[in-house]
Amino acid sequence: MTRTGPQDLSALRVYLCKGDESGWAIDEDRRQTALSLSKIVTLVDDPREAQVIHSCWWLPLMRLSEDVVRGKPVICHMAGEPARCLGEVDFMPAMQRVTHWIAQSRQAFEQLSDISASVSYVPYAVDIAAFAAPQQGPGGAVLRAKKQIEPGSYVIANFHRDAAGAGLNEGRVTPKLVKGPDVLVEILAELVRRGERVTALLGGPRRHWTRRELERRGVPVVFAGDPIAGDDYPQNILSMSDMAHLYAMSNLVLSCGRSEGGPRSVLEAAAAGIAQMATCTGVGPDVLSADCVFRDPVEAADRIQTDIARGTLRAQVGRHQATVLADHTWEANVARFASVYEGVATRIRRGEVVTGATRLVRVTSPTRTRRLCLWNKFTPPPWGGGNQFMLALKAEAIRQGYHVGINGEGMEQGERYDGHVLNSVQFDVARFESLVKPGDARIVHRIDGPIGLLRGTPESMEQDRKCFELNAKYATSTVIQSWHTMRALGELGFAPVRPVLVRNACDPAIFSAPTRHRPIEGRLKVVATCWSPSPGKGAAVYEWMAWNLPEDEFELTYVGNCPLKLPRWKVLPPLASEELAELLRTQDVYVTASRNDPCSNALIEALACGLPALYLDSGGHPELTGFAGLPFKRPHEIPELLRRLRDHHAIYRALCRPEVMSEVAKVYLRLACEDALGRVPAQTSNQASNQALLVTP
Repeated sequence: MTRTGPQDLSALRVYLCKGDESGWAIDEDRRQTALSLSKIVTLVDDPREAQVIHSCWWLPLMRLSEDVVRGKPVICHMAGEPARCLGEVDFMPAMQRVTHWIAQSRQAFEQLSDISASVSYVPYAVDIAAFAAPQQGPGGAVLRAKKQIEPGSYVIANFHRDAAGAGLNEGRVTPKLVKGPDVLVEILAELVRRGERVTALLGGPRRHWTRRELERRGVPVVFAGDPIAGDDYPQNILSMSDMAHLYAMSNLVLSCGRSEGGPRSVLEAAAAGIAQMATCTGVGPDVLSADCVFRDPVEAADRIQTDIARGTLRAQVGRHQATVLADHTWEANVARFASVYEGVATRIRRGEVVTGATRLVRVTSPTRTRRLCLWNKFTPPPWGGGNQFMLALKAEAIRQGYHVGINGEGMEQGERYDGHVLNSVQFDVARFESLVKPGDARIVHRIDGPIGLLRGTPESMEQDRKCFELNAKYATSTVIQSWHTMRALGELGFAPVRPVLVRNACDPAIFSAPTRHRPIEGRLKVVATCWSPSPGKGAAVYEWMAWNLPEDEFELTYVGNCPLKLPRWKVLPPLASEELAELLRTQDVYVTASRNDPCSNALIEALACGLPALYLDSGGHPELTGFAGLPFKRPHEIPELLRRLRDHHAIYRALCRPEVMSEVAKVYLRLACEDALGRVPAQTSNQASNQALLVTP
């Protein structure tokens, strides 16, 4: 079909949902979006009068009643990283409501495409003039901050909310780890340790944790705001003009988020013409040159130190400005939004009724009796990672006050459970199906693998097939343990019911870090652990290490089953969890060479015991380790990477941040027993052609 030209969309009535009404990032995104949409469609003030609902954040969208949005196209911006949003139970109803997503970074576009979402790429827009040449003078907070900066110091700015709001008014200061305040502190403290004259310039609300930790580590801090002891949100939100003046006072803007939709500071610093570095998430890689994106905190400190001496990061500013000017303005987004709305208008003209997800989902109402049944072939450890996790989940659910049954115990005599957690197909499936009928209770299906990708055998593929037959028949929600698994399942054509991304955790009563940091003395103690003797678990790499690592530098210990002889390694049999944890706390670095491992419990246990990790860049390892270790692709990289971990051990150790079992268990418990998770709107006959958020089998 030949396209004759763009449609006239001006008569299309669109309701643009409110932002968070705080004057922060979501509100600015809404303002920029409104500028673009006003050139394309007619914006209306009443959602009941609209033909299309458009939101810059899923939460305001979900505040609209179902009768207002039913049957209408619903467009929503993915304001965060999809992988993180899919880990939030409260986000699940939004996945049912949204018919088309707007990805504002290429990372978000790729992740939404991985799960077969209907998605378009429309990047964040920034008011370039407001940051390049502010029209107003600096306010009092900015002027006070400027006076506090020591002349001649290298100013590193960061303007993210990075303390959790909960508890601030009671004096509890908890870092918002997703924004990486601990990463920021470690980088700045390392620069001070090296003798560099750096000053941290902080602005915005909820900076309590970062201010305190930087001061504790001896890093000079200037805060552009009122030092309120309790929650200072929204009082310390700064105007766009004040932000522009703060950027102009900076030598470098440093963004350290572990997961980002933006951050907007990348766009704002580029518009202001200020050098910057950012982590490899969100819009950072879209805007910044490769030299200005980092994955390793020590590497970041190295590059900043070079910039202090030679201005290497400053040299990239012009390129960043040009990228933002070309791609990140509301004017540039007019054509992109027009393309989205042409598709929407076509569907409306054809009379298609739309909903966000075409899959019918059975969701039973919560009964709140706090009775949970776990299905798994429970085996006393040492055993495999799935078994270890289910044991930890059982212990934590009991700690949180739940009655926990195992494999349907008592159901023949009339015992009832609010919900069931199934571990893949690692349980007596026939017994389960004889006792539980679809729709009887909440069924949370925990899926790992895919097994076929791990083992590559016909038997493993058959196991995956049976797993997803069970999932389609029973699941009210599906727990996926890593984005690696989420993507792999899509590539293999599997479609889990209502997926939620929840990474594994271990029992904190067993696996915990030493209370005091033990300095490295003599040889670096390197440990690997593995229950399975499968060749995919990395035995060949460990054998290479045996013959190629200098004995006078490295002491090697292997715990578990290995299909190869490992000379020069101290090889121990599989250990009970308590013994293993004690051993891990005596080591310096953990190494894993397993391939396509979805969410390694062995790696999680090591991180929980405070061990930085050297890991094969495969499977879920990068997601679990984050900044607490280094990846390798080939064995010959291992010696130098181990030396890097040894030389900067305190930094990597401080950034060990595995998932917390109490929080992981809360997600399972909410899915199985507590929240009314919402229902998919009734499916109509003409929805078969609509593109669903998830591919249906």
